Amino acid sequence: MAKTAIRLDGVTKVFPGVRALNGVSFEIQEGHVHCIIGENGAGKSTLIKILAGVQGCDAGSVEIFGEKIDFKSPEDAKKAGIGVVYQELSNFLHLDVASNLFAGAVPTRRGHIDYKALYQSARDILDACNLGYINERADMKDLSLGSQQMVEIASLMHENARIVILDEPTSALTQVEVEKLFELIRNMKAQGVTIIYISHRLDEVVELADALTVLKDGEHVVTRPMSPELTRDDMVRYMVGRDVTYDYRVGSTKAGGVLLEVEGLSSGRAMQDVSFTLRAGEILGIAGLEGSGRTELLETIFGWRRATGGTIKLHGKEVRVRSPYDAKRSKLAYITKERKILGLFLGLDVQQNIAAASTERYAPRGFVKYQRIAENARKYVKAMSIKCSGLTHKVLNLSGGNQQKVLLSMWLSAAPDVVLIDEPTRGVDVGAKAEIHLLLRDVVKEGKGVVMVSSELPEIMASCDRVLVMYEGRCMGCLENKDLTEEKLMAMASGYSA
Repeated sequence: MAKTAIRLDGVTKVFPGVRALNGVSFEIQEGHVHCIIGENGAGKSTLIKILAGVQGCDAGSVEIFGEKIDFKSPEDAKKAGIGVVYQELSNFLHLDVASNLFAGAVPTRRGHIDYKALYQSARDILDACNLGYINERADMKDLSLGSQQMVEIASLMHENARIVILDEPTSALTQVEVEKLFELIRNMKAQGVTIIYISHRLDEVVELADALTVLKDGEHVVTRPMSPELTRDDMVRYMVGRDVTYDYRVGSTKAGGVLLEVEGLSSGRAMQDVSFTLRAGEILGIAGLEGSGRTELLETIFGWRRATGGTIKLHGKEVRVRSPYDAKRSKLAYITKERKILGLFLGLDVQQNIAAASTERYAPRGFVKYQRIAENARKYVKAMSIKCSGLTHKVLNLSGGNQQKVLLSMWLSAAPDVVLIDEPTRGVDVGAKAEIHLLLRDVVKEGKGVVMVSSELPEIMASCDRVLVMYEGRCMGCLENKDLTEEKLMAMASGYSA
């Protein structure tokens, strides 16, 4: 009978305004491939960081091979035999493969690096991991992402990691590289290594997992052994099993003519051959899991990201959007999900932020019309119900919901025809969430169009007239609201056609 490698008991982690994990308890058996799945925001990343020593838990306990642990740093986790390969790899690209395998512990002789021993030892490690096709003397930057990932895993094996955590390991790999990764995982399992595999690709879960855990909204839903009786539909149901309680007046505005037409739009590997139309009076949702190309689609339309193919038409005329400046002139607005980093000027006040995207209106012939700035800001503070002490209230000190309303006001002040908005209610409370969606519905009532990305499927279903579903940079289909179910959306977002 397999021993317990990891036992979590009531693990809780709270960030300001967010309970990322809430009393999570389950066990992982030694020598098993244990897959953890869940929607975006389910708590998977937080759990990884706790096991990796990046963060501590606020309540509950974690045991590793029967010993209660309280990691203070990633180094503590490493000493306990836990290794992590994150989605964003952490190799030293300017060094060769051997130097990466022995980072911080290269063999020396008489105070100098023993290159003969370094390369021979590296060769032995690669061969032991069945990675004979990787040259130990090659520069990391010249390897494919898949090979770079293999080297990072091999490094953990060299360090005798007993538990290896793989975070979305196939998100940027070719099918051939995926097969090589699976072979390596099976070899590690045969050596008794415990593997925690985080993925949104249900086919991979079915192929690899000995056991499955589902998290949802920071809580543990189920842990169970894999069996033929556990279907993909069951997994999808575990991930999305909640009631839809939103009502954002879908269908209350009549769609008009086509405002925006995107045909075959591509941007390198991030997004390929995406096509859709947006009509006046319509909110078009973009659904998909993290890394599916949702944000990249909006960034490409707005000119933040270079298009490598395809066309964009506004009001039936093709436009060339090479920069955000071009996009703004074409009556496009983009409200980023990174409102504090890329969206708002936190050190400035409410009225200055609201004016920021249309400064040319307030400085004719080089003279700033401060009264006009204040009048415009008052209009939006009232219309958006922005809770602030006054127009000179610093945006830094507003709540998340009110910051989002200021950002929306900033771009609506520029009088766009099309609003691109990414995660409009990220980090805001339920009341503010409803207000923001009703404001978006008011926007399209004026004959404008909205393209909205959201990770929350109930939100997408309650607020969007049609939904485009993305998977690995491609469009899986576009559904009318009447045809939507959470199960159907999650299945398409996981790579299955409707």
